[in-house]
Amino acid sequence: MLAKRVAAGQLPPVEDRLPENPAVVAPVERIGKYGGTWRRLAKGSADVAFTSRLGYEPIVRWDSSGRKVIPGFAESWDIRDGGRTYSFKLRKGMKWSDGQPVTSEDFMFWFEDVISNTDLSPVFPSWLKVGGEIPAVAAPDPWTIEFTFAAPYGIFLETLAFQGNIIAPKHYLKQFHPKYGDMAAINAKAKSMELDYWYQLYGRMADLNDNAELPTWKAFKLKTQPPAPLLIAERNPYYWKVDPEGNQLPYIDQIAFKDLQNGEIITLKAMAGEADFQDRRIDSANFPLFMENSQRRNYRVLRDVSPTTVALYVNQYSKDPALRPILQDRRFRVALSHAVNRKELIFLLYANRAVASRAVASPQDPYYLPEFEKKYLEYDPKLAEELLDQVGLKRKGGGMRTMPDGTPFRQIMHVFPSETGTPGDLWQLLADYFREVGLDFVVTIESAALSRLQVCNGNSDFWAYCIAGMHWSVDPLWYVPWSSASYHAPLYGRYIATEGKDKLGVKPPPEFQRLVDWYKELYSTVGNDARKLELGQAILRQWADECYVIGICKEENLAIVSNRFRNVPEHIIHDYRVLTPGYIGIEQFYIDDEYGREAKGGEK
Repeated sequence: MLAKRVAAGQLPPVEDRLPENPAVVAPVERIGKYGGTWRRLAKGSADVAFTSRLGYEPIVRWDSSGRKVIPGFAESWDIRDGGRTYSFKLRKGMKWSDGQPVTSEDFMFWFEDVISNTDLSPVFPSWLKVGGEIPAVAAPDPWTIEFTFAAPYGIFLETLAFQGNIIAPKHYLKQFHPKYGDMAAINAKAKSMELDYWYQLYGRMADLNDNAELPTWKAFKLKTQPPAPLLIAERNPYYWKVDPEGNQLPYIDQIAFKDLQNGEIITLKAMAGEADFQDRRIDSANFPLFMENSQRRNYRVLRDVSPTTVALYVNQYSKDPALRPILQDRRFRVALSHAVNRKELIFLLYANRAVASRAVASPQDPYYLPEFEKKYLEYDPKLAEELLDQVGLKRKGGGMRTMPDGTPFRQIMHVFPSETGTPGDLWQLLADYFREVGLDFVVTIESAALSRLQVCNGNSDFWAYCIAGMHWSVDPLWYVPWSSASYHAPLYGRYIATEGKDKLGVKPPPEFQRLVDWYKELYSTVGNDARKLELGQAILRQWADECYVIGICKEENLAIVSNRFRNVPEHIIHDYRVLTPGYIGIEQFYIDDEYGREAKGGEK
């Protein structure tokens, strides 16, 4: 595909498109073939995911095991001053998809003009602060970027492996920024797109999922301008990776995203063989049907237990002053956990293809201990009833329970729509288990945007979703009240994230401040892995003891892979912290139609 463009004079030869030291990617199976279209199913721009999962190209990255940090578009790094200064060497000669050079100036633009601009970033990213202070960032030369922190940052490399999209194409985006562009032209452009402010325009133009003109350093670039029922992304001709034989990646020519209305349709179309690699919005409850159709539709089914646990969050600072002490009482939360018949639920909804879980990390996480799963996991409705009595939620005449003041206990269980295919019946079954011990819950499934907004504003006292299972230390909001998205305590999180400036924020009590203090020490610890382990396990141990969320189970995640689609590993870690499938290396996927015709579908 690119050779034709070179011959026509539309592109320089490949040696002029690669950096001096390209990254070398070892394929999962074998050296691939060029060409073909990766068919993928999506529900909106979030599933296009060039800013996250399919665009996983940070400055440093997780390796193919999902555990070790290796070079990304920085070819090397140096740590100095006891973990206060991190210096990264960029790949000299690396280029954007339009052929313009990638230099440290693009990092400085991102730091000084994007995340340090309060219109574009009202809150400076907490993961880039140490001791509450913003680092000094410098570019000593075009190929070096340096971060200097006020104190040691012990997990900065791991954090960058998750958060490391720390670059923006200045040569393109500066035209939409008032510091560099013409404000009259910017306002006119915003008005033409029915936008009110310059920063809304900038956000739209800087979104790889929404702007086909935006240059990228990633493997694929949008060719079709959204919205469209079929979005096409094409290979980046200046991509900076090669295989061990020196062939420029990616192998695949393009990705075609078919935009569909809901997750059920995605599951059905994947079952019909209309996707080449689909791991998102696949309902694992349909495993028997996937297997039944696999040979006829020429695909294989990969099965892996997710590190992530399906869970019910219990808000630790309810806006309802009568309900608040109930939710803050550990006995109430423990009662909810004992009321759940996980064995029956897993049999009924998952045909025994899930694992009961307390939602306290997973074996893939470096701070995990098996003991965290053992407390409060057994089904014991009698104990649940006793605990609820102790809390003051009494039954009246054997009926449903009431609050201590005599009013009925009737609560809403807000369900966040799942991307993974969690059966909707699960939450109704959970409400039925709670009803058996006298607690009345009404299940409501909202739109994703509304649901997340409600919980982050502290308006959802019972919120059904899932919780991170690995590398939570680089995404602490799940176990530490770190931001408004700390769903177990969003108002405490708001206070911590804004240092008390958010009007909705509430100062955490000592119990939760302790989690914050432990975490701050963990991320500041350099060269003492034993202390980091102790701190991480202390946080998880408190979670296990206090039962802040009601863990249900770890689902079995399915990936539907066409037999013609190669270099996909037999086992996949399905977790956002490793940006699945990004950590696998989508650039080394390839299509072999001949192999697909010969192979038979089945289970892996």
